[in-house]
Amino acid sequence: MEHDAGGLTRQEVAALSLQEEFDRYREHYRTMQQVLADAQRQLSVGEWHWNGGDAIPQIGGDGIRPLAGADTHNTYALESGRSWDPDGAHGSRSDLEPLIDHFAAKGWGHHVERITDTYYLDGYTDDGWRIQYLVQPSGHYSLDVFSDLFWTNDADALSEAVGGRAGGRHPSSSRPGEYPEPPTWDSPIISPPKI
Repeated sequence: MEHDAGGLTRQEVAALSLQEEFDRYREHYRTMQQVLADAQRQLSVGEWHWNGGDAIPQIGGDGIRPLAGADTHNTYALESGRSWDPDGAHGSRSDLEPLIDHFAAKGWGHHVERITDTYYLDGYTDDGWRIQYLVQPSGHYSLDVFSDLFWTNDADALSEAVGGRAGGRHPSSSRPGEYPEPPTWDSPIISPPKI
C-alpha cells in the first residue's frame, strides 16, 4: 500500500470524514508555507510578490511522484509561488548558489538545468516537497514549492470546502513566512459552489 506525501494510505484516508480531510489539508498548507519561507530566507528576507493564490488544493492525478491508482478525483497536490527582482540581477548561475547550499546542508537532492539563457534549480526535500527556483536574464526570479500527492475521498468536495471558505483572496506581496491563515472548518462559507 502506497503512502501519500502525508504518510497515509488510501485505505486510511477512506476512514476520514470531510472535516478531518479539511483539517489535514490545513496542516499540509502550513508545512508548504514553512518549506517556501525557509527557501525564501536563503535568498531575501524582504518583500516577495505572490504569483497567484495558493489556498485551493490543486488537481491530483499524475503528480511529481505518481501513486498507483491515483486520479484527479482521489488525490490532490499543493503549490505556492513567489517572485522577486533582486537589484542588479541578470540571470547569473551564481544566483542559484544560496539555495544549492541550503539543499546540500539539508542533504536534499537537486539538479540544475539551463534552457536558453534561463536556469532552473530543482530541489527535493526528504518529506515530499519539490522546490523550483527560476533565474532568468530579465532579473525577475521566481520560487515555487510543489507537493507530492495526497489521497482524498473526493477532490471536488475538498476543493469546494476549502475554496468556499477561503474566498480566493491573497496578498500582492509579503515577507517570508507571512501568509493568510487558512480557513477553519467553522469559517463561514463566503463563496458557495455554483450548481
